[in-house]
Amino acid sequence: MTTKTKTTWRKVKLGEVGRVVTGKTPPTAEKEYFDGDFPFITPTDITDFNIRYNYSTERFLSKKWFSRAKNLLIPKNSICFVCIGSTIGKICLVKEDSFTNQQINTVVVDPLKADFRYIYYLLRNNQGNIIKEYGGSGVAKPIINKSTFENIEFLIPHDVKEQKRIAEALSVFDDKVELNNKINQNLEAMAQAIFKEWLSKNQKSKIKNQKIWKVSKIGDLVEIISGYPFSSRLYNKKGLGVVTIKNVQDGNFITTCDSFISEETIPKNINPECRIRDEDILLSLTGNVGRVCFVYGGEYLLNQRVAKLKPKNERNRAFCYFLFRQGAMQNQLINMAKGSAQPNLSPVETGEIMFTIPPRETLDRFNEIVGPIYKRLIQIKKENQKLASLRDLLLPKLMSGEARV
Repeated sequence: MTTKTKTTWRKVKLGEVGRVVTGKTPPTAEKEYFDGDFPFITPTDITDFNIRYNYSTERFLSKKWFSRAKNLLIPKNSICFVCIGSTIGKICLVKEDSFTNQQINTVVVDPLKADFRYIYYLLRNNQGNIIKEYGGSGVAKPIINKSTFENIEFLIPHDVKEQKRIAEALSVFDDKVELNNKINQNLEAMAQAIFKEWLSKNQKSKIKNQKIWKVSKIGDLVEIISGYPFSSRLYNKKGLGVVTIKNVQDGNFITTCDSFISEETIPKNINPECRIRDEDILLSLTGNVGRVCFVYGGEYLLNQRVAKLKPKNERNRAFCYFLFRQGAMQNQLINMAKGSAQPNLSPVETGEIMFTIPPRETLDRFNEIVGPIYKRLIQIKKENQKLASLRDLLLPKLMSGEARV
């Protein structure tokens, strides 16, 4: 934590700036506790570290659970911090009244004692130190219990107004990132609508226009390349990031990697296609199969159980991306997946899927319209990465008092 003392700063325990709530999972056998209106946040729901409200959950709890556990309800703008296991240190702000499971400690900040955005940035800035000092570094299952979490000490500005000024300076970057994300969502929705309308319209008129639509394998359109089975002995703290299944979210690439491999230790027999770069398209093959995203932010290495979708014709890149982003395609991939422990998708079988491929003229016209949208999506993601880097460069300076606003 910060050790620099200032007359205008004070030392506080985390529990002194608000209320700390440890979540709880309802009994899974009690079905009436589920399928309600209250989001239920778990560590796996927290994904992208480049935004503040960086989670997405498909599970919701009912009013009956609220009646039983209303003291565990956390309001909007509370700060969730994962305090156990391999994902310890994940953090997010809450969008609306929600519940969490027992792996998350949440700070409900008292506005008279601190600014919630400042405490969020404070925890972000100290993630590594918190895990190292309080999480039992090196143990099999690190954990920060509620009592320990409440008693973590920080130096913060005594004046809440100064906290707000610091938080506002950092929020400028996050506000722009979140605006960009909304633009991307709208662009993707537009491209998806064009895809559906274009193919539906052209399929209905293909006989009339005397165009031959070829029924062929997906593999004739795109090459499905599996990642490389890297040995964990190659992993380092520096080098190229290794992209695994958790980096591939539904339409979102997570640039943060847990493992790295230095250039000099990359296996000689690796397929050159396993070096992935901006605009490459990825497909998840294990667990949540069928997820698709594009790569941005530099060069990475592709690990096994993730595939790269390489268009046979580069002009079809946008078409291939939005084809695999279609809900119908994703459902087909999910239904194809095999495995008792967890679903596994075969690249070979995926390539065998039959699909009615439009004629070259139609593909070219589609890509003329949607290709620029695809490139714009990537450009915005790269801009967000730069904004996040600038914010993270400024973050420790403001949190320590080295820089003032």
